[in-house]
Amino acid sequence: MTEAAASVAAAPRLVRRVRLVLLVAAAVAVVASIALFVVAPLTGHFSGPFEDFSAYLGAARSMAAGGSPYAQFNPSTVVMSGLIYPPFAALLFRPLALLSDRSAMLLWLWLNLASAVAGAIVVARTALPRSWPAIELGIVAALAFDPVTYNYWHGQINPLLFLLLAGAYWAYVRDRQITAGVLLGLVAGIKIAPVVFLILLIRRRWWRATAAMLATGVGSVVIGAATLGIQVNLTFFTKVLPDLNRATGWIYDQSLGGAVSRLASQSVLRVQPASALVQLANLVAALLVLWLAGWATRPGPRTPQERGAEYGMGIMAMLLAGGIAWYPHFMHLLIPLFAVLGLVATRGWRAERAVAVAAAGAVLVFGVVVPLTIPNLSMTGLVALSRTPAWWPVLQLFSLPCASAVWLAIALARRLRSGAEPAGSPAGTEAPVLRGTA
Repeated sequence: MTEAAASVAAAPRLVRRVRLVLLVAAAVAVVASIALFVVAPLTGHFSGPFEDFSAYLGAARSMAAGGSPYAQFNPSTVVMSGLIYPPFAALLFRPLALLSDRSAMLLWLWLNLASAVAGAIVVARTALPRSWPAIELGIVAALAFDPVTYNYWHGQINPLLFLLLAGAYWAYVRDRQITAGVLLGLVAGIKIAPVVFLILLIRRRWWRATAAMLATGVGSVVIGAATLGIQVNLTFFTKVLPDLNRATGWIYDQSLGGAVSRLASQSVLRVQPASALVQLANLVAALLVLWLAGWATRPGPRTPQERGAEYGMGIMAMLLAGGIAWYPHFMHLLIPLFAVLGLVATRGWRAERAVAVAAAGAVLVFGVVVPLTIPNLSMTGLVALSRTPAWWPVLQLFSLPCASAVWLAIALARRLRSGAEPAGSPAGTEAPVLRGTA
C-alpha cells in the first residue's frame, strides 16, 4: 500500500477519534455546567458575584415602585454602575420585579445558560457542513470559551443578545431578509451597538432587511417612550448614553477606543476629563473599522460561507467600533470564529490559512491568555503598579485581546475582498478536516 493510500485509509479512523473526543468534551462540559450553574445555585453554593444582574433587578424594582430604571445609574467610576441599556431593554427587565431575589437570580442564570448553548448550536450548524459534529462543537464553545462563561458568573445580558444575533446570522446566511432585519433591529433596540449592521444590509442592497431593521429599532424606541414616558427616554439619551461613549481605558474594555485610551492613559483607573485628541482618535479608529466592514461586504452571488464571514465582520465592527466593549461582550466572537471554521471546512486549511491563523490567535488570547491573567489582578495591585515607571508599557499589554480581534477583522476583510479560488484549484479541492463521515 502506498503512503497516499494509507493516509486515505486512516482518515475515517481519525475522524471517528476526533468525534469521540468532541463528544466526551461536550459531555464533560455539560456535567460540569450542571454542577456549577444548576446544582450549586439550588443548594446555595453558587459563588458568582452576579453584580451585573443586580443592576437589572434594581431597575425592575425601581420601575415597580413607580421610579426610573436609571435611578441607580452612577457614572463616577470607569466601569459605571446601574442600568446602561435603552428604555426598551428596561421593559424586558420589568417582570423580574414579580419574583424574589433568589428566584429572579436563578431564572436569569438559567436563561443565560440556555440562550448561550442554543445560540452556539445555531451558529455552529449554520456555519459547518452537515457531516461535521456541529452540536458538540457548539456545546463545548458555549460551556468552555471563557468570554462566554464569564457571563454566567456575573449575570450579564450578553447570552440573550447572542441568541438573537445567532438567529440573525442564520437568516443572513440563508437569505431571509425580513427575519434578519427584524432580529437585528430587536437586538439594536436592546443594545445600540448592533446598529452597525445597517452598513452590511445597505452594502448588500438588502432594502427590505434595512427597512425591517429600521422599523423594528424605531418601534422599540416608540414602545419605550410610550410605556415609560418621555422623561425616562430623555434621561437615557442625555445622561446615560453620553457616558457610555466617553473614552475609557479600563483593562476590561477591549474596543479600539479602549486601546486608544490606554495609549493615552485616559480614564484607566479613575474617570478623567475627556481629552479632545483621544476622542478624535477614538472616532477615527471606529470609522476605520466600520469602513472595513463595509469594504468587505458586497451584493451579488456569494457562498453561504462567505456570507457568514460577512456577518462575522459585522460582529467585529460592533465590538471594536463601540465606545465600550467589555471582555464578556466578546462571547459574540463565537460567530466570526465559527464562520472561519466554516470556510476551512468547505475549502480546506491551505486556502484559508491566513484567516484560520488569525482566528486561532483570537481563541488563544481570549480563551487562554486572558483567563490566566486579567481576572487574577487586584485593584490594589494595579494602583501600586500605576505609580511605577513600568505602568505604561505594562498597560499596553492589556490591549492584546483587542489587537487579536483587529487581526481577525483584517484577515476576514482581506479574505472577503480577495474572493474564492477558482473551481478545480488545489485549494478548492483539498479535503477538509473532519468532513468525512464516521
